[in-house]
Amino acid sequence: MVLYILFSLPALLVLYRSYNLLKNYIIARSLKLPLIVLPASFDDPLWMLCRPLFWWVEYLPLGLGDWYAYTDLGWPIPDGLKTVSKLGETFVLVTPTRNQICTAYPGASDVIYKDNKTWIMPEPFSQVFTYYGQNVSSLNGPDWQRHRKITAPAFNDQTMRYVWEESMERTNKDLQFLVNGRCTLAEMRTDFSLLAMNVLATVGFGQETALATVPSGHRLSLMESLGFILKNVLIMIIFAGLKAPDFILPPMLRQLKLSVSEFRMYMEEAVLRNLQEKKSSRPSLLQSMVNANEAEKNQQQVPSGKPSYLTDSELYGNLFVFNLAGFETTAGTMTFALPYLALHPEMQDWITEEIDKFFTPTGSAKYQETYPKLVRCMAFMYETLRLAGHAPQMIRTPTVPAEIPIASENDDTATITSVTVQPNTLITAHFYALHLSPRWGSDAHAFNPKRFIVTNSEGEGELATPSDKGLSAMFMPWVIGPRVCPGKKFSQVEFVAVIAQILSQYRVGIDVREEKGETLEQARARLSSVLEEKYFNISAHIKRPGDAGLRFVRRH
Repeated sequence: MVLYILFSLPALLVLYRSYNLLKNYIIARSLKLPLIVLPASFDDPLWMLCRPLFWWVEYLPLGLGDWYAYTDLGWPIPDGLKTVSKLGETFVLVTPTRNQICTAYPGASDVIYKDNKTWIMPEPFSQVFTYYGQNVSSLNGPDWQRHRKITAPAFNDQTMRYVWEESMERTNKDLQFLVNGRCTLAEMRTDFSLLAMNVLATVGFGQETALATVPSGHRLSLMESLGFILKNVLIMIIFAGLKAPDFILPPMLRQLKLSVSEFRMYMEEAVLRNLQEKKSSRPSLLQSMVNANEAEKNQQQVPSGKPSYLTDSELYGNLFVFNLAGFETTAGTMTFALPYLALHPEMQDWITEEIDKFFTPTGSAKYQETYPKLVRCMAFMYETLRLAGHAPQMIRTPTVPAEIPIASENDDTATITSVTVQPNTLITAHFYALHLSPRWGSDAHAFNPKRFIVTNSEGEGELATPSDKGLSAMFMPWVIGPRVCPGKKFSQVEFVAVIAQILSQYRVGIDVREEKGETLEQARARLSSVLEEKYFNISAHIKRPGDAGLRFVRRH
């Protein structure tokens, strides 16, 4: 009897999933779009637990395992233009859970990301980073507006000036690879992670000193707790609900549990400190949010339904998600950016020319005066993110039946029709296919920051944003529309400050392994190959960062 039950349960599960797959297949056929049928999906909890056990499926002959790649949330990163070239710009992933429409047509991405009332972020995707509390990235509708109202003022010009100054200072202190003169990409990522955490801890909390010390009542420093969480955030998500005594947990989970608890304490203390002090010599994200929240509380003197201010847990939730996003943005973008410069010395010359003209590395370069002039640095960031963006997709679902436009061919002369998307159907833009689209020009696959610079009437170069060129719906590093990343300016200022500080003092080159008889061309090919192999883990990462490196030579 026991054996019968043991064998029956898996059989029933297979039958149930097969029924759902057939049902979703019939629905998907009505869309009259190309279909990719998958036995599992990245929004299937059971599959995500079992997926690593089926790594061998991808290597089956005759294309039998091609479906496996699409069952990972980050599949658009290695996919690039492959699926779009084969099936067209819009297609459907049919799974036992929900159908997902994927599109690389700019007209469709423009619709689904600019209308945030019709197209919302569905669960469970919206709830991934809510461990400390709901936040601006996890909510829809009026609740999202409430969070946006309180958090948006934090990213003001005062904060940006602080980001600029702190980024320049941390570049000199944290980047050990500049002192050593050479590093692997893995070592570079480690140093940039340290820089990102220091900037976030300082600007986020307004705490300029003692980041690495353990104050009374704590077992870890702020940097230790935040750093461990940011480097192990996926494990934190998986074990978020685990309630177990320390003695039965492995050391790694014990450390994570302690770090999560310690970071919560630091946030609680920081909120209390900001409430008591009211003013600080330096602005911070937390101080700005607390001030905006207190102002909202004072305005709502008479309770009228749901409060318009944020609870403490919501403040913590927003502070955490800003730290997470900022950490991945800086560390990831920089790790791709410098290798691109090494591979393209002519572009490095072009960017350095601008830096030498407007920037001084002594700390006297003022944010308001210098940052707006470094347009080539900004174009460099845009191009890096076009080729190595953080997010592969951003999933939405309609609240009511809604139409999206689709094109019959992958060009601007195509016939435009539409399909109706039903609620509970997932839809996303394929960010990497958008970024590599032929609509960017014949050099879409090439590294060319100059594509974002135009010459004005006075003969000077100006930054041409994607929206200026009519390409906003094809450029998705921060998404577009009302839900554009609130930390967009933060990341831009930090990137430009760090790049200007580095290139004003150093020349970036490829690390050639002369001791192994390697030539410059061989080293170039090796570095290019390493950069091409990316995978998704919260953001885009280099798969083999230890297999290539860079050299840094002082310019003066």
